[in-house]
Amino acid sequence: MQVGFIGLGAMGISMARNLHKVGLLTAVWNRSVEKSAALALELGCHAASSPTELAERCNILVLCVSADADVLEVLRAVVPVIRPNTLVIDCSTVSADTARTAAALLAERRAAFLDCPVSGGVEGAQKGTLAIMCGGNTADFDRARPVLEAMGKTISLFGPHGAGQATKATNQILCAGIIRTAAEAMAFARAQKLPLELLVDTLGKGAGSAWYFVNRAPNMIRGTFPAGFRVRLHEKDLRICRDMAAACGVSLPVVDDMLREFGELIRRGYGDEDISAVYRLKWELFENASFTNPPENEISALLRRVQTIAIVGLSADRTRPSHGVARSLQKFGYRIIPITPSAPEILGERCVPSLDRLGDVLSPGETVDLVDVFRRPEHVSAIVEDCIRLKLPALWLQDGVIDEAAARRARNAGVFTVMDRCLFRDRAAMG
Repeated sequence: MQVGFIGLGAMGISMARNLHKVGLLTAVWNRSVEKSAALALELGCHAASSPTELAERCNILVLCVSADADVLEVLRAVVPVIRPNTLVIDCSTVSADTARTAAALLAERRAAFLDCPVSGGVEGAQKGTLAIMCGGNTADFDRARPVLEAMGKTISLFGPHGAGQATKATNQILCAGIIRTAAEAMAFARAQKLPLELLVDTLGKGAGSAWYFVNRAPNMIRGTFPAGFRVRLHEKDLRICRDMAAACGVSLPVVDDMLREFGELIRRGYGDEDISAVYRLKWELFENASFTNPPENEISALLRRVQTIAIVGLSADRTRPSHGVARSLQKFGYRIIPITPSAPEILGERCVPSLDRLGDVLSPGETVDLVDVFRRPEHVSAIVEDCIRLKLPALWLQDGVIDEAAARRARNAGVFTVMDRCLFRDRAAMG
């Protein structure tokens, strides 16, 4: 059994290595010649100069290429030289019609064909634990078993040519729905300020778990999406699913939605990231939502437990609104710390020039419970960054201070944030 491997991409290179481990690999070919040369040197096998040369050397060919056109291009190149009884095992993901066309091309030369798309991601390819979905006749499937078992753990024959690809299309719909749901769930959990690592560990053992949640939610936590299954490849697969469904007169909402979202990721330059990058779009739903204040009972609870308030932009001018608010807050028993570089003290309290200098005026064990802001909107972002960096627990943006993006950023970082309200009026309304 002389096996040649064509297509040394993220999946194929590990599949070829696993064939070498069991002594089956004879030769490799890849469109990028340097990749096949490097692998041949590593494994001690032959680097073919073309698919034709590979077919002349081998009686079993394994393909793992990107698209329908690639499969047919390779087969049309090898058909003139392929020997009778050669078996071609196509592990690419293509349409069922392409699989049937490939089988017919090879049958003219008395060569056999199996469509054997795989699932399990880069990890499965590396470990040799892929699920392999096969279409073809039973005799060819039995002959292919040693090759398939070197690359996969779950190997099933689903029917005649094309049945393997139809099964893979079913798998791709499942993957699309699961990764989309996982991304939405993780964006929601982040917006709720949940401990995300603990969440994945716990829910990963629950009824809602799935491989994509357990293995790709960590990408979402880190905000990095190294390619396991690339967006542009899944988008290609879902177009196949859409066309196969359309042939039945059906439109599939999950497929249509994911095609739209993957298309957006590709347009933004994320096509070569892992499909878990759809989380980027899900988190934007929360980032771009209009800011809404916390529930009234939570605002009231905050004002009842606060003791010390730092006021940014507090004016020493008695005619200014900030001065009147600060004076009124003192009457409710709050300690006021003025944050301003323009005066040494206001309302009997020593001023500090910035939030970084709060330690200059706080007593041992005393903390700031709330930062009240009287500043122009263009200055709010810097104040928010200070609150986040200094881990100050609550932020109040007074009437007229409108910066929704900054307010959302504070809330997302765990700072209790109230916007466009007057702190004194809210406290007075509590009685």
